[in-house]
Amino acid sequence: MGDVHRLPIRNLPPALPDCSAIRAWELLRSGARVTHGTLGSLVAMLDAGAPPADVFAQIDLLNTQLAACGCAVTFLKATGAPPSAA
Repeated sequence: MGDVHRLPIRNLPPALPDCSAIRAWELLRSGARVTHGTLGSLVAMLDAGAPPADVFAQIDLLNTQLAACGCAVTFLKATGAPPSAA
């Protein structure tokens, strides 16, 4: 399990149209913050024994947020712009 970070990124969504490296890094940062909060809420729901419908709704939200982050990642991988570009 320690080698998961070495797996290639697959099936990323299309890159953002008409974007800049600065904007893509901003989108990735804000998306990561929101996703982090959603994931924390999901863990709390699981710990509290929330109903499956609520858990699955939270997972759907998380998946949507991750897809949005993926668009920024696709753009940044294509441009090769480092985080300092933002």
